[in-house]
Amino acid sequence: MATVHKAARTACPYTVLGLRAGAPRAQVEAAYRQLTAVLDQERFMDAPQSWVQAQQAMINVENAFQRISEGDTGTRFDDCQEPAGDEAVHPKLGQMLVAAGVITLEQLEEAIAKQKTVDLRIGEILKDMSLVTQMELDSFLLNQSLIKLPPDSPHHFGQRLIGLGLVTEDMVRVALVEQRTRDKSLGEILVERHWLAADILDALCAAGARDA
Repeated sequence: MATVHKAARTACPYTVLGLRAGAPRAQVEAAYRQLTAVLDQERFMDAPQSWVQAQQAMINVENAFQRISEGDTGTRFDDCQEPAGDEAVHPKLGQMLVAAGVITLEQLEEAIAKQKTVDLRIGEILKDMSLVTQMELDSFLLNQSLIKLPPDSPHHFGQRLIGLGLVTEDMVRVALVEQRTRDKSLGEILVERHWLAADILDALCAAGARDA
């Protein structure tokens, strides 16, 4: 069964619908109708992952539309604002290790779960799990400050996917790190890693998704 990801509570409802904050009511209603059509679960009955993701996305589309209709544009005002254009965004160590294929996302999630019970850095936990060596840790930590992701990451299309409950922030950041050395879109990398169903990506592109 495909994994369902809980959407961030602070996701801007306009972002979930693929709109800029404060978009006119007519645009909100048009985006809602279009997404309702392309994410119709009956279209994905033969593909379990796609069916689950379409169901999860529609729940969050409905919630976003309702929030906007009720005048709720986000838990915090900043959630619907464009990020600063010159602010450096560096990936986390675990995200870099997943992007490089040193560990899997599942192993990272296991290490994060263990971190809640021990007072250790994530790198030390991964080393204790025999997943990385000290030499690998030193190398990745040295390069971490040199890697600068797009200043708006994981906003825009990546943030929209998170808001739709289709992927996690770690998945988006891993794909952004990988994208630095590959001529692939963010969506294509997420599909290749089997985190996002290809026909769900196609559906969002049909609905005018940006940066897919």
